[in-house]
Amino acid sequence: MRSGRGNGRNAGMSISRLGMRMDIRRNRTLRLQIEQNGLLIIAVAMALIYWIFDSMVTDQFWTRLLVVVLIFTYGMMTQFLINQRREAEEALQHAHDELEERVQVRTAELSRTNEELQREIRERKQAEEQKKKLENQLLHAQKMEAIGTLAGGIAHDFNNLLQAISGYTQLLLMRKDASDPDFSKLEVIQSSTLKASELTKQLLIFSRKMESKLKPLDLNHEVMQVCKLLQRTIPRMITIDLRLSDSLKVVNADSTQLEQILMNLGVNARDAMAEGGTLTFQTENVYLDRGYTTSMLGATPGEYILLTVTDTGHGMDKETLQHIFEPFYTTKEAGKGTGLGLAIVYGIVQNHSGYIQVDSRPGGGTTFRIYFPVLKSDGTEKAEAKVQKESPRGKERILLVDDEKTVLDIGQDLLRQYGYETILADGGEKAIEIYRKEKDRIDLVILDLIMPGMGGQKCFQELLKINPKIKVIISTGASAEEQVLEAFNPHPVGFVSKPYQLKDMLAKVREVLDAKLPS
Repeated sequence: MRSGRGNGRNAGMSISRLGMRMDIRRNRTLRLQIEQNGLLIIAVAMALIYWIFDSMVTDQFWTRLLVVVLIFTYGMMTQFLINQRREAEEALQHAHDELEERVQVRTAELSRTNEELQREIRERKQAEEQKKKLENQLLHAQKMEAIGTLAGGIAHDFNNLLQAISGYTQLLLMRKDASDPDFSKLEVIQSSTLKASELTKQLLIFSRKMESKLKPLDLNHEVMQVCKLLQRTIPRMITIDLRLSDSLKVVNADSTQLEQILMNLGVNARDAMAEGGTLTFQTENVYLDRGYTTSMLGATPGEYILLTVTDTGHGMDKETLQHIFEPFYTTKEAGKGTGLGLAIVYGIVQNHSGYIQVDSRPGGGTTFRIYFPVLKSDGTEKAEAKVQKESPRGKERILLVDDEKTVLDIGQDLLRQYGYETILADGGEKAIEIYRKEKDRIDLVILDLIMPGMGGQKCFQELLKINPKIKVIISTGASAEEQVLEAFNPHPVGFVSKPYQLKDMLAKVREVLDAKLPS
């Protein structure tokens, strides 16, 4: 509507301006014609009067007087016309100046209007681009969340299978002497089980269900340590360039997981620079204002440490960029990559409340930018001293709750071997039924968190209704300890992560049984 009115006013102004110019020109031409014709008429009239008077009067005095009068009259008339012409020129100049002033004012108005319109167009275009970018980020975040949920579920089921293998292997190792010919074979099985559990941990890191052991760290130190390792493993034709800030602030992070980020990005960069190149690690303090954080979904303004990892490799196209953080997605040849490297990086960054961005184009290298929030507290933490003890024995009665029969059998064998009595329940509903009848004879409940039907958390709430002072250990392979403790707050619970080592389970059982509940 604004541009329509502006166009109408512009057209009307142009027409009126053109008409004014035509009037001025017409008046000027008419005045010049009157001036020229008037002088001619006066000269002819005076000549005619002189001829007539000269033929009628013989006295030269009167003739001379007439000539003087005529010359004087002609001079007066000429001066009159000159004055008229001057006044006309002044009026014309005034009109011209006024018109120029009006044109300049109107031109300035039109220029401002045009600038405002252009600014509105740019702002609208930027807003549309920003909206599209945020929509893409939201879709990507939702997709990654869905994949993470799937990965967490797979890890949970896989951990239950590993618990069966690892549990029976540990039981057999306990019953055999080191000289037994099967002992070394069982150790190989146990070692392979531990390696498989590391794979599930990687899936849990991606799904953000793996606990991060955060502590104040100097990111520069972590980068330098990893670079020392990379220099021994990557080809010499790849140069490592460090650009580390001298006044870098402290980040609250897990040292092992930071090493995973740096190693995964470094190895990917190595593979992208088969013919050599430069791998650059850069750190700096940055402040993200509200205007910048609107371009990153979920980001909040504040102080961050920016870690930038850049390579000069072959780069990636847009299609690849859309999938690089998905687990098991890889562009490498078969057998040369699991597709978990960047998925783990993504999960670790999310676990640290950070943000990750990637820029790349075919033939133009790749740049990863990772933002870690600056640690605001002084970072002082007190570590609890843990005393290593022998696997303790006991005589208490324990209710084991799990939907996996093999896990129940392993738990029963282990606990009985160390003097405990056990009762088994293959689900939450069965556990409630047993506990309601046997609550006075049950000292501890070991409860799986994820089960079909009534899940562990719902089962726990029902058990609390029966006995508010119940002692419980949560056993799961799908959640981190911090998440479990927060979910069951304020009631204290123990926690063991599947697949657990039997000695760890025994130690946790004794710890929870001996603990005094707050009154």
